[in-house]
Amino acid sequence: MAFESYMVVLFGAVIVIQQFLMYLMYVRIRQLLTEINSIEGKMKITDHELDGLIQKVEEFKRTSL
Repeated sequence: MAFESYMVVLFGAVIVIQQFLMYLMYVRIRQLLTEINSIEGKMKITDHELDGLIQKVEEFKRTSL
């Protein structure tokens, strides 16, 4: 009987530790998603900006050659 009670306590502690680790992973995933969203906002480029960039590159190629 004593062995079973020790096992129940041990498994209970393991479950609590697993829940804590899952919470830490959840928090880290939320942080990474926030960071990805902020980076994605910086990477978005409009059509007008892209057209301007293409024109400047073509002008630079013409002037360099």
